[in-house]
Amino acid sequence: MTIREEMHIDCSPATAFDLMADVRKLTDWNEGASRAEMTTAEPIQQGSRFIAVNRGQEMESTITTFDRPKRLDFSTSGKLMDVAGAFHFAEAGAGTALVIELDPHPKGVMRVLFPVLSPLIRRDLIKQHLKFKEFCESQSQSHDA
Repeated sequence: MTIREEMHIDCSPATAFDLMADVRKLTDWNEGASRAEMTTAEPIQQGSRFIAVNRGQEMESTITTFDRPKRLDFSTSGKLMDVAGAFHFAEAGAGTALVIELDPHPKGVMRVLFPVLSPLIRRDLIKQHLKFKEFCESQSQSHDA
């Protein structure tokens, strides 16, 4: 099951891309995230790896596509599920059209629970992506200057 979302963000594609690519900023906009750190050396690029704790679950993410400011893909692995994520950024007027595609692959007991939990997970993802939109818009004045 692929989860797809589209949204408009009032900031440049470069700003939205940079803020999504830097997983260390996850705790600034995702209320479920308690820790996020980069485990590879700067700069952020294809192959960069991050460890994040979201809703008490540690997950490791690797940037698999880094085509700034157009496309950013992650491969994320955790105890309960793996997720392939693709983020497409495009200019739209004075802002950005962002298309998000997430392909979750539940593991273990989550394979059984996922069909029941998926509406709740989807609702939470939409909420967190709206928080990302707000975060981008609040950061755009300093980042785009």
